[in-house]
Amino acid sequence: MKAPTLLTALVLAGPRKGGDPLANAFDVPHKAVLPVAGRPMGEWVVEALRSSPGIGRILVAADWRSLGEEITFMTPNKVVPVAAFPTIGDTVEAVLDAVAPPLLITTVDNPLLTPAVISEFLSKVPTACDGAVAVARREVVREAYPQIHRVYMRFRRARVTGCNLFLMANSRARAAVRIWTRMDAARTDPAAMIGSLGMGSLFLWSLGLLTLDAAARRLSRRVEARVAVVEMTSPEAALDVDRPEDLTLAETILEQRLRQGAI
Repeated sequence: MKAPTLLTALVLAGPRKGGDPLANAFDVPHKAVLPVAGRPMGEWVVEALRSSPGIGRILVAADWRSLGEEITFMTPNKVVPVAAFPTIGDTVEAVLDAVAPPLLITTVDNPLLTPAVISEFLSKVPTACDGAVAVARREVVREAYPQIHRVYMRFRRARVTGCNLFLMANSRARAAVRIWTRMDAARTDPAAMIGSLGMGSLFLWSLGLLTLDAAARRLSRRVEARVAVVEMTSPEAALDVDRPEDLTLAETILEQRLRQGAI
């Protein structure tokens, strides 16, 4: 019996143009080293990946010259530093030049990531797809955390937000990287994000006629690869840390998990 293929995981920790407001507010060189519940933010992400049975190598893409010795969670066990480039697309493309998929991608500002969330995402990815992206419905997030601010994409019968989990199942998914870069650059502007799928998609979306499934099909046709959208049941899957209030909430959740012995 053939052993299952271990996923390589990529943690995106590259700097954004103009710097990160949260890191600047706390006078640290990068979000990755911002203390969250007593540990650097990046350590929570790396530990969640390291504790996931299906993960092999863990790549952390960052500007290592600026971070230097500030990184304390880059232990030799599975973790490999790689270079970050100006855009997400450039970084992912460079990694895919050196590493064969499957590739699981997340971000360093995702400290609430858990092996259970990773398992749910991977278990829901359709076998026949080339790539997948995780989202959560607004009602799932707001029922648990009504105070948190998120940008939601409005579709017919669904409003969703991203969960910073992506899967490149094979090399065909690489075609989606450039559109991903454009959508990330417009991540606070839903209309611009939908516009990345083409004017037809934007027209249907503006009329409230575009469903989430239809958007996935249109993206798949545009990149000539089968891209699936996976809906997550965990509200924490959608909670990254961009603002001081996000940091406060993440610390509260992590401290509760620590008290309960859940981590």
